[in-house]
Amino acid sequence: MEAAQFWFQYAAGAGSDTAARALYLLHLSRAEITTAHHWRNQPQGTGPDSREELPPLPSLDTVEDTLHASIIWASPPVSTTEITPTPPAEPLLRNLPAPIRYALDATAPEDHEELGDIYTPTPRLASALARCARLDPAGLAAEAKPGARLARRSKRQQPVNTHLESAQRALRVLEVIHRHPEGVSRTQIARETGLPQLYLAHAIEHLVRTQLATPIAPRVYAAGTSLKLAENGRSGGALLRETLAFLRDEVGAAVYVAGYTDGEVSITQYADSPTAPAVHEWVDFREAAHASAVGKALLAQLHPDDRREHLDRHRMEAFTPHTITNPQILFTELDTRHPGEPLLDLQEYALGTVCAAVPIPTGTEPECVALSLPTPDPHKLQQAARVLRNEAIAVLLALLVGGTTPTPPRETTAPQAVIHR
Repeated sequence: MEAAQFWFQYAAGAGSDTAARALYLLHLSRAEITTAHHWRNQPQGTGPDSREELPPLPSLDTVEDTLHASIIWASPPVSTTEITPTPPAEPLLRNLPAPIRYALDATAPEDHEELGDIYTPTPRLASALARCARLDPAGLAAEAKPGARLARRSKRQQPVNTHLESAQRALRVLEVIHRHPEGVSRTQIARETGLPQLYLAHAIEHLVRTQLATPIAPRVYAAGTSLKLAENGRSGGALLRETLAFLRDEVGAAVYVAGYTDGEVSITQYADSPTAPAVHEWVDFREAAHASAVGKALLAQLHPDDRREHLDRHRMEAFTPHTITNPQILFTELDTRHPGEPLLDLQEYALGTVCAAVPIPTGTEPECVALSLPTPDPHKLQQAARVLRNEAIAVLLALLVGGTTPTPPRETTAPQAVIHR
C-alpha cells in the first residue's frame, strides 16, 4: 500500500487528477481530513486524464457533520468507523479529584455559545482547589482557608509506628490464647478481640512464626513453646535471642537490637554466625550515631532538640568519604523517610560494610532492630532490609512479651562493636 501511495503522489504531483482523487479518498478513509483536503484542492492538471469526466467528490463538510466532530488527524491512521462523537463535558469531571468534582457538581454551569459550559468559582470550589493543591492558608482568601488547612493537617496525619500497632494487635490475640489453656478457635479470638479478619490473620501468623502460639487443630490455637518458657520464668533475653537467631537466618545477616539509654546508643542483643559475621567496631558506636544505621534509627525517634544535644556531645566526624557530617542533611534524611522505611548506612561507618535499621519503639525508650552485611551490594541490602522490615514485629513482640530489657552481650562472645553501625 505504501508503494502504491508513493506512485499516486508522484503522479498527482505531475498533474494527474485521478491520482489526486485517489489520494483524497485514501486519506479520507483514514479520517486524515487535513491531508485529504490538500489533495482535493489540487489544481486541475494537464495530464491525459484531465479531460475525463470524473464523478463529483463528497463534501468534507458533509463528512464532518456525519462524524459529529471537526477532525484534524495526522497519525496513526484509523478507520472512519472508529471515529466517535466528542464525549460530553460531564464525563471529563471523573478525572478530577473528588473534592473538586463534588464542588463542580454542586455548581450550575452557565451555557456559553462558543465555550460551552462555564463554571463560576464559588467558595466551595476555592476551598476544594486549595485543599487539593495543599496551599499555605496564609496567602489565601477566607473562603479557601478551610480546605487548605484540612489538606495540610491530613498530610501530617500519617501512621508513625505501624510495627507497634501490629504488635499490640498480636498481644491482644496472645492474651486471648493465654486465657484458654486448652486452645481457642479463631472465631472466638475474633469475637473477644474485635479485630477484623485480615488483621487477625496477620497477628496469628506472626505469633505462630515466633512460636508464641501454635495450631493444635484447624483454626484452633494454643500457647506456643516460647510463651510457655516466658510463663515459666525464663528470662526475656532468652526469648529475644531465639527470635534474633530466627531473624538472622531469615535475612542472612548479623542482626542487632539497640536502644537509646541515658543519652547513649547501646547494643543490647545481637545474633551472628560464621556466615553472617557481626560488624567490626573500629570506632565506639556511641561516637558514631550519625554514621550508623542503628544510630540513625534511634536519633529518628528523638525530639529535634535531643538530637542536637546528642550531636553537641558527639561531633559528626567523617569516618569514610560517605559519612554525613552536616546536621541539617542528617535531620532531613531522618524526617523525610516514609513510616516503616529502614534507615541505611551505605559505607558511612566503615568501607565495605552496609547496614539497615528499623525503629521499633516500645513506648518507653527508642529502640531498633538492625542488620549488617560485610559487602557493599545495594541489591542484597535492599532485599535484606525488606525482610528486616517485615519481620521487625517479631523482635518487638519478643521485647514486649519478655517484659524486661535484655542485658548486653559479653565482650568475650563478640565485641560490642557488633553494633550494626
